[in-house]
Amino acid sequence: MAIIWAAAGISGNIGAPEPSVRSGCLRCPLEQRAGLKYCGACGNLLRPRCERKQVTVLFADVSGFTALSEQLDPEQVSEIMQRTFDIVLAAVHEHDGTVNQFLGDGVMALFGDVPGEHHACRALSAALAVRERLEEVRREVRRSYGLEFQVRMAINTGPVVVGTIGDSLRIDFTATGYTTSTASQLLHIAEPGQIVLTGRTRELATGRYDFEELGEMPLTESLDTVEVYALTRETMKYVQSGDLAAV
Repeated sequence: MAIIWAAAGISGNIGAPEPSVRSGCLRCPLEQRAGLKYCGACGNLLRPRCERKQVTVLFADVSGFTALSEQLDPEQVSEIMQRTFDIVLAAVHEHDGTVNQFLGDGVMALFGDVPGEHHACRALSAALAVRERLEEVRREVRRSYGLEFQVRMAINTGPVVVGTIGDSLRIDFTATGYTTSTASQLLHIAEPGQIVLTGRTRELATGRYDFEELGEMPLTESLDTVEVYALTRETMKYVQSGDLAAV
């Protein structure tokens, strides 16, 4: 899975008066002066290029996508993936999340602070909804083509740097940092059809879900280890936000 790791930052000389930065206005390609809140051309509120936030990150990835692509026509693969993306997109939005990157055979979604449930709970519930709804797709792929179709998911909670990357011709919205990197690397641990998460996310959703402890596992791209759990089911449909720990 290809993942965009670099986020654009402020350009110009640090400490210089009114340094110029790339516009935070998606409508106007003109450069704006640092410190302005509104676009000087159209009056739109300027969005900061980078911002530190506490979020829950979810990665979903099709297991065995290469084998699927080799044995089916491109049109058949495209139809399966479109159905998959539609299901993921709907489940994420229903739980107040944002799909911010489509990554070839996978999806990256972010869940931030909104009134009500904690974003860790909303991400876990969204993942369970995705797994349940994709069961019909899995059965159809097996019945029609004799192939196994599974999606694995990985979830982590913590600080990220959220911002836009690119220029006025192409602007993407992404999140970077250790939290995102850890969630991405957990996909290498997850079995097909499995939802894995870190101990941090589990702490924030304790009492509402059932988990299987998988133990301490090394991350694939560093020397760090992380406490990993598998999400099995949801035991409660609603938890008062005051009962949940704050990030």
